[in-house]
Parts: sequence; structure tokens; C-alpha cells
Amino acid sequence: MAQQGTVFESHGSWYVRWWEKVQQENGSFKWVHPSRRLARKRDFPKKSEVMPLAKEFMDRVNRTAKSPNAGITIVEFFEKVYSPAITGKLARSTVKGYKDSWRCHIKDRVIGRVRDFRTVDGESLMCDIETANKTKTDDLAHGTYKHIKVTLSAMFTFAKRKGIYEGVNPMTGVSIPKGKRYGRKRLAYALGEVEKHLEFFSGTEPLVILTEEGPYTPEITQGVIRAVIGVAAFAGLREGEIRGQWWEDDDGDILNIRRSVWRTHLKDETKTHEDDDDPGVVPIIEPLRSVLDAIKPESASGWMFPNTIGGALDLDNLADRVIKPIFKANGLKWKGWHAYRRGLATNLHELGVPDIVIQAILRHEDIRTTQRSYIKTVPQVVTAAMKRLESQVACTAVVQQKTPSDLVN
Repeated sequence: MAQQGTVFESHGSWYVRWWEKVQQENGSFKWVHPSRRLARKRDFPKKSEVMPLAKEFMDRVNRTAKSPNAGITIVEFFEKVYSPAITGKLARSTVKGYKDSWRCHIKDRVIGRVRDFRTVDGESLMCDIETANKTKTDDLAHGTYKHIKVTLSAMFTFAKRKGIYEGVNPMTGVSIPKGKRYGRKRLAYALGEVEKHLEFFSGTEPLVILTEEGPYTPEITQGVIRAVIGVAAFAGLREGEIRGQWWEDDDGDILNIRRSVWRTHLKDETKTHEDDDDPGVVPIIEPLRSVLDAIKPESASGWMFPNTIGGALDLDNLADRVIKPIFKANGLKWKGWHAYRRGLATNLHELGVPDIVIQAILRHEDIRTTQRSYIKTVPQVVTAAMKRLESQVACTAVVQQKTPSDLVN
């Protein structure tokens, strides 16, 4: 039977009280008699004026009363229900992002039950986070605020599916603080920089890298480093997609993008959801074909860029231990793997290639449907665009690169 609730006045405010069965830690149930503040009495002087608010609230209580965890708090719901439910179902990187937002920005700022959370509470939460971070030396990035909102929105969407929350997702309409435009500068490599990078690793002799602990020779060859840079710069693959490449993905004229590797985890699809049945494709221009052929085994199969134990090469480790020291010795700055992808877009744009074609080559998530349709219907345009880039790439001479060890000899 639906409860009507009991409305009463206390300390200048109107409250409604009802009965609720709550599950205890040991699994047993206990009846409790909670109350909810409805409004200030000075705003609603008469009890009759506040009754519509009480009815609206009790309707929500009655609709969720039959659901398991109907009176669960936001903290308990995220940590005991939502987090376990998404682990193993969503991508590991997505789960980690949600948990990081929760731990760093949300957990200590939310109170109360899931069903009682309103849009105004979401707005207040975002304002609190913004205020707290503006007192520091550096504000959060706009993208970080956006991810906080996405985390809560995803949680309340799940709560609606479980019948714990009624009505429109409360994060709908919540504003996102401006913050910094970018969390970090979005750098890109110019075509001339890419050619220099390839020159640094054009030799055949082992590299010698100087560290504080002394010199060491990495097991990776210069040819492999050159090929990794080539795939990043001339195919525009994301870091995880580069790590996920197999030799079977190389069809001679195109690279198929079927999988991605995040940390040590193989994902059978990429960020834009390409897979074996519907892979993303990128034309292979001659400079990339050349560096790939230079390292391609006679019976090529498996990982294109393996590590020493048969897994996917750790590109961050490669950058830290090999590429950065080489760049530093030659007076250059390492801008990150994604700078090659951004550089490809910039270089194509400067060559007059239409933006929609560039988006098709890079397979951007926000126009995924357009990208896939465009690539399938007009592949000549994509190939021609990459050929125009190819014509601008000068033949790189084989030169002796400068390594940190040269500086002390």
C-alpha cells in the first residue's frame, strides 16, 4: 500500500516522514523512520501549501520502494553496486576513468540517497569542485569537469535501469565549469620534424643510451623505432592501435585497424569500434611502406611491434628510455605519440585536403557514422589525400644520428 507520509514543522522548515525497510550489513532488514526536509516555512507558511511537495516526494519513494537498494546512499551505490556492475563489462580504461573521477572529485562531496539527488544538487556539486580547484595554483581542465559530469550521469542512468531513481537523469542540464581549455597543450609535429625523427633512427648499429646509472644498449633496433614512428606519423594511428597492429593487418596498400592494447590488456576493438568484421582502414603511403618492409620478417605473423616476452611493445617505455634521450641530445622536444596523429591532420590540412576527408582518415569518434560511410563510398578520395602527403615527403638520407653517448666522446 502506498504511503502518504506525515508532514510536520520543525525549526522553521517543513518535513515529511515515512517508514522504510533497510537492509543491514549482515543481510537482515530493519524498519526505519527517516524524514526529508521539503522547504522553509517562510516560503510556504501554510501546511496546505507544502503538501504538493510532500506528495511529489512520496510518489518517488513509493515508486522505488519495491526495488532492491531503494534507500541506498550515493556512496554505497557507486562503490557496492555500480562499480562492480561495470567492471568487466566496460573497457578497463573507461572504468578506471570513472573510478578516478569518483575518488578524486565526487566521493567526499556527495551525501544522501540516490533517489533524492536533484539537478540542483548536481549543479552545486560542480560549483563546489570548481571553487575548490580555483583556490589552487591551477584550475582543472574543462575536459576533467566534463568527465566528472559524465561519470555521475552514467551512474544515474544505471540507477534508473535498476528502478532506484525515477524521472529525468538529474545531471541533465547541469552546467560544466569552463576550467582550462585543455588539460595540457595539444601539440603536433610538423612534417619537417617527422623527417628529422626518422633520420635519427636510420642507422643499423645498436643504440647506446646514457643514464644516471650509466650507458645501456636497448634491445630494440633502430628499424623498429623508425617503423613505429612511421605508423604514428603517416597512418595517424592512436597509441593503443599502433600497439595492437599485427602483420596480418598489413594488406600491402592499406593498414587494417582491428584492435587496440591498453596497458597489458588487448581490446578486440578500437576506440572507434573497428573489428575483424568491419575494420578501419588507412592507405599506406610509400614512406610508410618502406619503413615497414625494412623490418618485416619473411613469414610475417603476429605482433608487428612485439616486446621481448611476446606481448605488445610498451610505447611509453620506449619513449622514456630511448626516444626522449635521443631527442634531448639533438635539441628537440618530445611531444608525445598523439602529436604524430595531430601532425598528420595538420599536414593534410595545410596541403588543402578537406576537413571531412581528414576526419575520415583519422576515424574520429564524434563523426563515426559519417567516417565509415565516407570511407566505403569514396575510397579514392582518401587514397588521393594520402598520396598528396606522400608526394611532399622527401627521401630521407641515411645519416649517422647523434646519441647521448656522442656528447661525452
